[in-house]
Amino acid sequence: MSGLLDKAKEAEASKKVVTESIKIEPEVSEPVTNSSTEIKSSKFNNIMSNGMGIKIGAVVVTLLVLFVGYQVAMGFSFGSGSMTITDHSIEEDNDALKIQIRFGNPFLSSASKDTVQISVSYGDEEVFTTTATPSSNLLNVEIPFSDFYQGNSRAVGPSGADVLYKINANQGDLKATEYSIEPANIMDRTITKGDGELIVMSTNSNTECNGVCHDGVSMRVSMGVQDAVNTDLISHIDSDYRINAQIIYEGSQVVYSYPQIQVNGFLAQWSSSGLLSGAGSVEDSWLQLSGSDSGNFGIEYIARDDFYQDDGCYMLRFTLDMDSTYDVDNVGTLTFESPGYELHWNANEGASDGDNYQPTGEC
Repeated sequence: MSGLLDKAKEAEASKKVVTESIKIEPEVSEPVTNSSTEIKSSKFNNIMSNGMGIKIGAVVVTLLVLFVGYQVAMGFSFGSGSMTITDHSIEEDNDALKIQIRFGNPFLSSASKDTVQISVSYGDEEVFTTTATPSSNLLNVEIPFSDFYQGNSRAVGPSGADVLYKINANQGDLKATEYSIEPANIMDRTITKGDGELIVMSTNSNTECNGVCHDGVSMRVSMGVQDAVNTDLISHIDSDYRINAQIIYEGSQVVYSYPQIQVNGFLAQWSSSGLLSGAGSVEDSWLQLSGSDSGNFGIEYIARDDFYQDDGCYMLRFTLDMDSTYDVDNVGTLTFESPGYELHWNANEGASDGDNYQPTGEC
């Protein structure tokens, strides 16, 4: 009996231990859970205190600045809007002055569709007005030269001052700052001066021509305006005109006629029949003409047999007819001549050894 009683007491004692252990576990685990939450909260507070909040704010501000910058770049402004004449160019194919107008519209608003009033002035005199309607924040307007052109711009004013073409524009209460077309020379379209050259082309020979064979002449013409500084020079201008060039013998006899040359801006074209090429460009006022043959360095020239009559005086003469838009003084056909060249090709090539060689002279 005592043995059974002892076992019963041991079992009862074991139940108490288990019960006490179970009761103790919640008391231990609860502080651990609270400690973990406090640690996480502490880390978040530390992160925020270390500048993360500032960084997030900076990102937000940056995005806002980028958004506003994009709106401004697209032409928006914070006021009542703006209008600026920003650029110009010459459209040779259309014989027009092209201007560009950019609009800055109120923030988050669309482009204004109101009509824009545009005027062109020559110096202080208004010479043309027109209108245009924008469809976006950028307006391109082409104004034909025939509508406003009054004459050259470079060095034509008092004491050689430039007389500038100026553009004004307004859209309701919006008004653009006056825009001057510069440099002045791009508005020069009226030709007032010309010149020409015949350049002797020859080759050396040990067996023929008394040592020097005269092959022909290279032709080139110059058109533009008198240089404002050096009166012996011609300043280049782009324009539209036609040229008819001839080689003249002894002052009046036409011994060679070149195909008519059509110049648009600075690009020139002519019939290539009987010639090596049919196009060229005016550079620094000079236009090199093609020929029926070519010599040193590929320079083309008119062959001797095509024009040479005998020893004597030869010159290059050409006429020039401007497009009516640029002939503002109604001068009509202009005629220009090269210097006269006294050629002695027959005498020099037929001379015996010891005879004096006669160089090309003026006549």
